Amino acid sequence: MTEDFLMNLLPVGVGLLMFIMAVIMYVRIRLFINTAQAVKGTVVEMVFRRRSTRTRGGGYLAVYQFRTLDGKKIKAKDSLSRNPPQFQVGQEIDVLYDPENPHHARINKWLNLYFLPALLGGMGLLFGGIGVLILFGKVFES
Repeated sequence: MTEDFLMNLLPVGVGLLMFIMAVIMYVRIRLFINTAQAVKGTVVEMVFRRRSTRTRGGGYLAVYQFRTLDGKKIKAKDSLSRNPPQFQVGQEIDVLYDPENPHHARINKWLNLYFLPALLGGMGLLFGGIGVLILFGKVFES
């Protein structure tokens, strides 16, 4: 195999790796949803999170609380930040939590659950597709 061929294979490998990571994340989310308990929660605070120390950009993430079915009060922070904010303080939200570990909770909205796997999967398909097109172009070129 030539070095040129291996370099052209790189986007396919990166795309495949990203796609596999997306599938794993998706499966983990589905397993979480299948065992999670659904409750109502309330947004108690919106926290601004900077993207980096060098930029002014960033987004707001929701801090919310909910009560488990056995009455424990849990406070959690969403992992997805948005600007403008996705929620308002006092807003009622749907929450999923792990009955074995109530601090493992997620806001039950498609974007909050599936954004990262969808992004990685799409990027994986894009990188992989570009890599395959480059490889086929090289094959038909010869």
